Amino acid sequence: MNRHLAAHIAPFTLAAWLCAAVPSLHAQAAAPAPAPATKEDAAEAQTLKAAEAKLAALAREVESGKPAAQVSKKTTGMKSAAGKLKKHDKRGKVARKSNGKGNGKGAVAVKAKVLERRMTQAEVQGVLAGSRDFAGADLSGLNLTGYDLTGAKFNRANLQSVNLERADLSETDLELADLTGANLRGASLNQARIRGTRLAGAKLDGAMWTDKTICRAGSVGNCIE
Repeated sequence: MNRHLAAHIAPFTLAAWLCAAVPSLHAQAAAPAPAPATKEDAAEAQTLKAAEAKLAALAREVESGKPAAQVSKKTTGMKSAAGKLKKHDKRGKVARKSNGKGNGKGAVAVKAKVLERRMTQAEVQGVLAGSRDFAGADLSGLNLTGYDLTGAKFNRANLQSVNLERADLSETDLELADLTGANLRGASLNQARIRGTRLAGAKLDGAMWTDKTICRAGSVGNCIE
């Protein structure tokens, strides 16, 4: 009797269970799927992870007993080192630029006249490219054959035994300069200022004097018209 009754009740129980489960399945199917992650969300997630990593590193340093001042000094030292590297790189660029112009030493380094020793040929060229001021400088014994020295300042300069053959000294300031033993053959001294200039032993054959007079052969120390 009980078996027979159970056989009749079982189908009704299964049907009731299915009726209860179907609405739940429909609800789950109707529920919207979660939206896929966008690129912005991924970037934010990476930023958050990086921030968390930094905080964790700081926490580890604090836990290890390292004072915050040391962390600050470390950061300041890194900035200072970076600044020094930038300055060094800038100096390197300036040096490369100067070395790339004119002669090997660069024009920037030789534009200032030298007073404590005799100037070199390269230094003379550098001054000529800039101020053209040789006042009080020592150029003794240099070979300046054919140089364009127009308008240069040589007052009180040491020009002993300088080779100025065919050089253009027009409108130069030679006041109180020492041209003892200099070679001025064929040079131009047109309108040059020579007050107090020492010319003892200076060779002036064929030179153009301050008044455009051409000095005759045998002119030594002074211009023979």
